[in-house]
Amino acid sequence: MQSVTGASHKFSSIYTDASVNPYKNDVNSNLSSTAIMTSPVSKTMISPLAAIQSTLIPSLEGIDLAGRILEWQLKNDNQFPTLSDQIKIGEAHGVSGLSDVDYPMLEVGPNGLPLLRQMGLVNRIPLPPELVEHFGHMQSYCMMGLFPLIQRAWLSIDSDIYVWTYEDGGDLSYFDGLSEPIIAVELVRPKPGIFQPHIQYLLCLATTVEIVLLGVSFSGSSTNYEEMHLLPEPLFAVPTDGSYIVTITGTANGRIFMGAKDGCIYEFFYQAEEGFFSRKCRKINHSKSTLSYLVPSFINAAFSEEDPIVQMVQDETRHILYTRSEKGTLQVYDLGTNGQAMTRVAAININTIVQSAANIARTVDRSSFRPLICIAPIESSESTNLHLVAITASGVRLYFSTLNWRTYNEATPSSRPVTLQLVQVRLPPGYAASASPQRPQQVHSALYSHGTTFLATSTASDNDVVWTLSNSLFPAAQQLSETQNTLGLDGKTWALAEVTIKRQIDPSIFAPPAPEPPLIVTQHAAGPRKFIFLTTQCCHIVTQLRPVDILRQLLFDASGPDSTAVRAFFQVLREDQACATALILACSTSVQDSQLADWAARAFFLLGGDVKVSPSHLAHPVSSPTSPFVVNSPAHLNSTPSNFHHQPSHFTFSSPESGGVGAFNPNAISTPQMQPYSPHSNTVVTGSGGSDMTDYQFSGRHNGLYLYLGRILRPLWLMPLARDVGKPHQPLLDSVVNSEELLTVLGQLNALKGFVHANIHQNGHQPSEKGRLQEAQMQERKSLLAMKQLLDHTVEVLALWKVLCDHQLHLLGQSLTSEMRMSLKTTLFRDLILSGSDTCIGLINALIHRYLDDAASTDAISEKLRLVCPSLYRNEDALCTKVNEQLLKARTATMSRMDKERLLEQTLDTCKQIPARINLAHVCQQLSACHYFGGVVELCCVVAEKLDPQHRAQQCYSGQQEDPAAVEALLARKNCYQQMCQVLQKLYTAAACHPQSPSVPKSPGPITQTAPQGYDEGLSPLEAQRLADETLSLALQSDDELCHVAIFDWLTDNKWDDKLLEIQSPHLENYLKRQTVGQVNQQQQTDLVAKYDLLWKFYEKSGQFIAAARVLSRLADAHSTAISLPMRIEYLSRAIVCARAAETSSFGNAVQGQFLYELEEKMDVAKVQSQVLEAVSRLSSRDGDTISRLHSDLLDVTQLYEQFAEPLGLWECKLAILHCANHYDAALVTSIWQNIINAEVKKLNNADTETKLATLGSKMKTLGRTYAQSEQFFPLEFLVKTLETYSVRWNGPPGWVVSIMLTAGVSFQRVFAVYNRLYGAKDVVWQAEGKPNHLLKVLADMLNRLVDSSNGGLAALVPTADRRALIGQCVEAVGVYLTDLFCTTHATSPALIAEFRTLQGKLELL
Repeated sequence: MQSVTGASHKFSSIYTDASVNPYKNDVNSNLSSTAIMTSPVSKTMISPLAAIQSTLIPSLEGIDLAGRILEWQLKNDNQFPTLSDQIKIGEAHGVSGLSDVDYPMLEVGPNGLPLLRQMGLVNRIPLPPELVEHFGHMQSYCMMGLFPLIQRAWLSIDSDIYVWTYEDGGDLSYFDGLSEPIIAVELVRPKPGIFQPHIQYLLCLATTVEIVLLGVSFSGSSTNYEEMHLLPEPLFAVPTDGSYIVTITGTANGRIFMGAKDGCIYEFFYQAEEGFFSRKCRKINHSKSTLSYLVPSFINAAFSEEDPIVQMVQDETRHILYTRSEKGTLQVYDLGTNGQAMTRVAAININTIVQSAANIARTVDRSSFRPLICIAPIESSESTNLHLVAITASGVRLYFSTLNWRTYNEATPSSRPVTLQLVQVRLPPGYAASASPQRPQQVHSALYSHGTTFLATSTASDNDVVWTLSNSLFPAAQQLSETQNTLGLDGKTWALAEVTIKRQIDPSIFAPPAPEPPLIVTQHAAGPRKFIFLTTQCCHIVTQLRPVDILRQLLFDASGPDSTAVRAFFQVLREDQACATALILACSTSVQDSQLADWAARAFFLLGGDVKVSPSHLAHPVSSPTSPFVVNSPAHLNSTPSNFHHQPSHFTFSSPESGGVGAFNPNAISTPQMQPYSPHSNTVVTGSGGSDMTDYQFSGRHNGLYLYLGRILRPLWLMPLARDVGKPHQPLLDSVVNSEELLTVLGQLNALKGFVHANIHQNGHQPSEKGRLQEAQMQERKSLLAMKQLLDHTVEVLALWKVLCDHQLHLLGQSLTSEMRMSLKTTLFRDLILSGSDTCIGLINALIHRYLDDAASTDAISEKLRLVCPSLYRNEDALCTKVNEQLLKARTATMSRMDKERLLEQTLDTCKQIPARINLAHVCQQLSACHYFGGVVELCCVVAEKLDPQHRAQQCYSGQQEDPAAVEALLARKNCYQQMCQVLQKLYTAAACHPQSPSVPKSPGPITQTAPQGYDEGLSPLEAQRLADETLSLALQSDDELCHVAIFDWLTDNKWDDKLLEIQSPHLENYLKRQTVGQVNQQQQTDLVAKYDLLWKFYEKSGQFIAAARVLSRLADAHSTAISLPMRIEYLSRAIVCARAAETSSFGNAVQGQFLYELEEKMDVAKVQSQVLEAVSRLSSRDGDTISRLHSDLLDVTQLYEQFAEPLGLWECKLAILHCANHYDAALVTSIWQNIINAEVKKLNNADTETKLATLGSKMKTLGRTYAQSEQFFPLEFLVKTLETYSVRWNGPPGWVVSIMLTAGVSFQRVFAVYNRLYGAKDVVWQAEGKPNHLLKVLADMLNRLVDSSNGGLAALVPTADRRALIGQCVEAVGVYLTDLFCTTHATSPALIAEFRTLQGKLELL
């Protein structure tokens, strides 16, 4: 992994190791982005983006820092105390409302109203006039209520029901299809999969005789509910069977429960089709067992007291149903974890409730705890161990839990109910010692929802007064503290409800259950909460003002921030929270709010606090001082309880000294040091210890900026990017957040970005303070600059994701790899922002490829990407995309040759503008596909030069520089030229391909025409050859030696030595010489020999014969097992030829002559060594080491004799060694010959005579041809005598030995002289062998040869100059032979005498 510093951005994580990167295991990991290339070229093989090497993303060091601070702020927003924490349910059963801090009194203004008023009446809409007329026709029954789900109010008069929009009193609908009075009404959700999609809700109407379900649909969108339609015929209907239905409620999964006057809970069950044992719809009693149906109803009525169920509420987060009876009995039903069950868990009557409350609140009158007029569930997002709140007629709130006391602290959102017990009594305002005596009384209607309570109280007049109690201004208070307001209504309240507002982005769908953050965290995204009060005269719409709404009103009232009320607001909320709230207004871009935005910005700077520094021994939790404008010191209400440690920041921060309202200069605003943070402290201690240790707290302005940024991102921060939608077997990838939701978030981020850029600058005046305060200010400045970088980057990333959503992400996802798809489903938006650069680039690639696949222009999308994410997609990237588009057009579009060449030239010019950014490999592939090979060469050279402008690669190649930068430059150039070589490879392969040439099929069957790999159908072999030669010639025109080296390497790798040697390059000799330098191991010896071969061939081809001869001589002398002895002899032979050619061409010199002589001497010895090798190879006792030794070196004669010939008894080799060394020793030579003959004869022991004669004769002829001319090493007389001895023994023909000698090259004269001497010596050996006349027979045969003209005779055997002398010697010798024969008595003598007389005559004639 590589970290990117400065303004850089690479395809890698932004962290270098896990200790620094808290998100390292969350991403990319993933997402490697496969096939993320460096530039656009091909729609299938190339990315539209370059390998971003230096400046794509802002400093990721700053983003890392800001990201960790932001994470801490988000974590803090999740650590606000829950309702259970504030009332301390885990400590003991308690009572609250008796202390002044339970209902702090805020300062009142001149008009007597609180300065920080939370409730406001938005509108008062009278009832539709048509309804008022119908009141006069009422006969028996009338009811009113609200349907907040569809923004409607309703009125039932007898058997008719009317529904209208309470916002404006319009869209009045009615239903009059019933004959009996309507006694209960509810709007419920339908069960999924039963009705048509246009049936969005069901209207459940109960009369005294039946219960019906009416279909409800809307003509507008599914969320606007513009025009309501009631189906005229009921969808389902069941009889009441005498049950008087009082109340109805529905669940989210479509179940309908009804509370009856008899105290039973019924369920309206319906299904799509009837079953074997069940009807299509029926009424189920969940309060009575099966046996109860066996007892007559009049007996049940006699023994049971009627207690109607008057209210049913359900906790949809836990699937629990609560009921309240008329007499105050509370029941709990468990619907199961999936909401499909129905089990009665517990019931508690009013007396038990009152007794429990009295035991808790002993000083409070028991009458305050009865009757119960309302119950409301407490959802799991508000508390894990509080489940139900009941409100009495005196305004007392009773908090219940369905868990046992011992399991409170172990409660989870999925815990099932087991009981119902009172755990907290909350008294209304007026019970504190210093409180106003005014308190709620005669409460007849109430509503509790997410921390806000409304109490509708009766007065002497017919108009109600509503008490509002809310804790939204004190989310971090250690105990439950609530503001109180009263509001007068026109008429008596019949119904009250909260307007249901769908969250724009709901992260709870993809996150585990967690406490819902307080209003101050979500106020920027959620509008004011609206509540509807329906009276007999009108409909009141009341809003609960958010903190930002309160600040807005305060700024308007005071015409600026300079007011007591605004300062009180900052005091109550605390500086950081108030600053985050002020930013909502300050970032407004509305023209109407321009003045308000200016006031909010001034309040932000004036009241945002300053950096605080104190020695560590004085460090203490920092809280706002008690304000003189706040009664009972409510400022401490927002101090964090010690068991929650809600801090303003991960670190303690400080702020600059404010010099008045103006530009937000980061010289005085700074960033946190990464110091250890203690959750039990509000400070960070820095320094080495002692008195130098210092604690910093950053300013509220700094913390407010981080808070606001975190809250904008909070809804999607931990959400995955995408999910599968559609059919399970064919899922489509879709964004979890849609384009409209992203647009809202981006609008807020861009507004904050505008504020930050206008007020935070990179350079500004330095802080005037010195020492520790200056250090704190500089740290805060650093932090804010990091936040600015993170903000800019976040806007770009989310804007990119919005572009992807606008371009149908589900279609785009089909082109992604399975790994990329899975990565998008597991990667969180947090990871995409903080460390998802690879993912962003990969998605941009996919988007660009989609345009290319559709053959669409990329100009528009490139411009869009440059506009919304300039750091992720820069101008260079747009050029890369343009290159991709142009290349694709050149390949696919139909155009003239000139237009195509012009387009390719433009593409090449564009590539030259961004040489370091393009993906050279794929650009070259595309240019090659367009047959623009010259462009490939030119582009490779340009890119190589741009990547190495200082020519460090050449220095590294030549050994002048070997630092990592030079090595990297060398590799970069090599990679560039490798692309050029690949194009050459393709061309030469195509030139060698002949797809139409006949060939033997590889397998039987139909013939399939397949072109060899690398064949380009667009080029004929001849054209490919021509283009290849032109491209190679163009490449060799480069001045860069490394370009030539790359071509040489390519040719060498392909074994194209002939083509390499044909190249005319000034760098070839140096290249070949470098290839032979350096030590090599055993495996590389063969390659080294091949490189030497190329070197001598180069010298020979270029006419440098002496250099070639010296290389060949070096090869022959080299110690290597890769060179065999025959190869060494061949090298010596070629070296001799080259040396002789050099001597001839340059007329030679003494040095060259000496070199040639040495070569010839080596050749002679090498031949002897070859003979030794051959002899050793024939030995049965040979070993591999001996043979390897003879192959791996050229040995001298002494080594050959002493180490091989002598120890191994190689007599012929000994003779050859003596002859080569010209070392004469008559006795030794004779001995060697004797051993040679003896060895040969020994092998012929069992052979017949003919074989013996032939074999021995052949051996002697072979050796004689070698040594016959050297009388010292060919002892003729000894050999003749020895051979004739064997001839006598084997009865050989008389001319056998003579023929051997003459064939071996011995002259006739020498042979005759030797035989004549042997005869004259009268050796007894012939007599001993029994053939005393044997030599005379041989001599007679010799003379017959001489006089036999048919075989050439004298002319063939004797040179002309020697004939006369020889004839004279022969005539004289014949006379001696005849004389001796006359004196013998051997049987062969007469015949010999006759033969010699004949010969004598013939010789005389000669």
